[in-house]
Amino acid sequence: MSTYVRQNRFTFRLLASIYFLPASYSQTAQRFVEQRTNLVSFVVGILLSIGFLYHDFFFQNVFFVDLAPFALGVILLEIFLFAFVPFCVILNGVFHRKRLTELLNVLFADDTVLDSSNVCMSGAYRRYINILQMFILVFELRSLLACASINQKLLITSLVLRFVCVVHFLYLFYMCVSVVGWRMEQLKLLFLRNQCTNDEAFDIFLSIFLARYERYASQIKKINCCFSLPTVTILALAMVELVYFTFECFHTFSTGTPDGQMYSSFAEWAFIQLWQTMYSNFLVLTVASCERTRKKVEETALCTRHFDDYRLQNTRAAKQIQKFLLKNLHQKKKFSACGFFDIDNTVIYMVFSSIVTYLVILIQFKQLETDLTQSPGSFNVTNNGTTVDP
Repeated sequence: MSTYVRQNRFTFRLLASIYFLPASYSQTAQRFVEQRTNLVSFVVGILLSIGFLYHDFFFQNVFFVDLAPFALGVILLEIFLFAFVPFCVILNGVFHRKRLTELLNVLFADDTVLDSSNVCMSGAYRRYINILQMFILVFELRSLLACASINQKLLITSLVLRFVCVVHFLYLFYMCVSVVGWRMEQLKLLFLRNQCTNDEAFDIFLSIFLARYERYASQIKKINCCFSLPTVTILALAMVELVYFTFECFHTFSTGTPDGQMYSSFAEWAFIQLWQTMYSNFLVLTVASCERTRKKVEETALCTRHFDDYRLQNTRAAKQIQKFLLKNLHQKKKFSACGFFDIDNTVIYMVFSSIVTYLVILIQFKQLETDLTQSPGSFNVTNNGTTVDP
């Protein structure tokens, strides 16, 4: 078993159990394979998704009765995305199951050549996920104790379960992206170590270097193919939650009190807003890893341009390096979200600008709703429609 797979067994098993991952790691084959148990996991995942959908729109509809149109619209959009994300991830897994299995077997297999560089992968994000899970557990326990009705407890539990599954799915995405960057770092170090060896030894190493680089760099295209659609929907959910968080903060600070329709006290408002900020973790698990890996891929390709052994000029090795550099100058490796945008640091600016834009729209809608409710004499609602009083 790969060390990296062993360290993250919980994530792989959790995702495979609900078909967020359409393959399981086989101890016998020492690789990811599609098993009959994955068919059972698919049924479990679909049933859970249907259960969440029924729970959100039918079982919990008692919470929608007394909401104003503005609050109802925001809640329905939020719940729709929450209900849609599990279906999207599972169906995407069905469609890309073979490609995703091949991707995992390439990325998480042992590579004795590259591992000889002694460059180890950081476990910082694994500890980060563990801390995040502890916080979620505390939030769940506190919410269960604070909620009086069973409906509220079920609502919070369903949201927390989906949040945990989505976080682990994004952590899988992070692992796939980061392994590519880790292998590139190993390749770069090995190239710098071997560039001064004799002609024959360098020719052998260069063939290995070029093959390994192409092997792992080509996985970026597969990552884009296998993860793009779920990533787009999850980032859309994160943006909606962060927009709503920003609006709630603006409304509370401008009026001095939280929205009475949504929150019973300021303490409840603060606790819910703390939970809303947790959706920023979706950006942490996607944008940072993609940007870092993209730079490592470029740095590994460009490290060959410093090859300045004059003894090997005009040789087969020098020509291979020149061809390799020309190819990578014209074929930039980027992580993409269904071709809509590249996943890099520009996504953060795009999200913040979108938050500001939609915040202005929400403020205008809220102000319009307030004006209509506070001026009942200005409008007269009849069976024929809405008319202005004379």
